Amino acid sequence: MSPVAYAFQSYDVPGKSIVKRFPKSYRTDVTVIRGGGRDAKGNPLPSQEIPLRNCIMAPRATSDPVDRSDVTSSTAVLYRDPGFTFLPADRIRVPVGARMAGMWSVDGRPAEWPDGWEVGLVAT
Repeated sequence: MSPVAYAFQSYDVPGKSIVKRFPKSYRTDVTVIRGGGRDAKGNPLPSQEIPLRNCIMAPRATSDPVDRSDVTSSTAVLYRDPGFTFLPADRIRVPVGARMAGMWSVDGRPAEWPDGWEVGLVAT
């Protein structure tokens, strides 16, 4: 039997980049929109826009409602290497022309893995 060649050797090596496992054409730049909180008087502070490079956006399964509704929820997942901390209240803007373009909200608590982040998203 001939040996099988893989594009990426040693997936199980700690600290490897999850993003580099995919072709460059899958990568996209996104903007994280983080709320600024409130001042001492309770007034909202301006939100921050944080640009992030080399993220991967991918679709998740779409669930059809079972409660006689015509609305289908769209969900996605964002993958990114370590080095940035996502928060449950973050919103993600994917530019027009990129894969999964649009405005997304973080769905639940983002998962931090040794190789990077897995952030569940829901369309807004």
